[in-house]
Amino acid sequence: MKLLTAALMAGLLPISTHANAQVKPGTQQAAITLGVANPLSNDSVDDESETFGELGPAFGFNYLYQIQRNLSLGGDFNYKSLGDKDFTTGHGPTEIKSSAWTLLVIGRADLLPDNNIRPYGLLGLGVGGVKREVDFSRHPELNSSRTSSGLAFALAGGVDYDINDAWLAGAELRYNIISTSEGEIGAGHVSTLDLLFKCGYKF
Repeated sequence: MKLLTAALMAGLLPISTHANAQVKPGTQQAAITLGVANPLSNDSVDDESETFGELGPAFGFNYLYQIQRNLSLGGDFNYKSLGDKDFTTGHGPTEIKSSAWTLLVIGRADLLPDNNIRPYGLLGLGVGGVKREVDFSRHPELNSSRTSSGLAFALAGGVDYDINDAWLAGAELRYNIISTSEGEIGAGHVSTLDLLFKCGYKF
């Protein structure tokens, strides 16, 4: 019986050590994110309530430093292409291309810090920018490119899975809002709901 107990304890010890090792203060984490960004309805786009852009790809990277078992701070960069819109005007076929970016300071709280599967909540605050390009295929002299930037905010929830001591995979659902100038790009603000998948490395 004592031999069986010792064997069980020996088997469980690496699992326990592995789990706790992921959340100790001083752990650093760098991750690459890929996903899709879905524009949400805005207060005003060219004096009407509608979305700015279309569903498009998003990618970025972030860095976190664990300051407590369940709390980490870091930075996050995200870029998204908000699709293309094609329509016809009096000047012929026209294409509108939209994109956005954010650079945020982020704080993250792990809800189950001692588990290998770790759900979390995230807040971010920083700056962001939006770009709108209008291309007239028959009249390139009418083409224009306008940008606007301002404060940016993010609220997210997600989950990380520790594959081993060094590598992790995860997914995150994030709401972003960027303050913009309606006079510059035709939108008072731009907001998106992003679904992001990540691959990260801990050191």
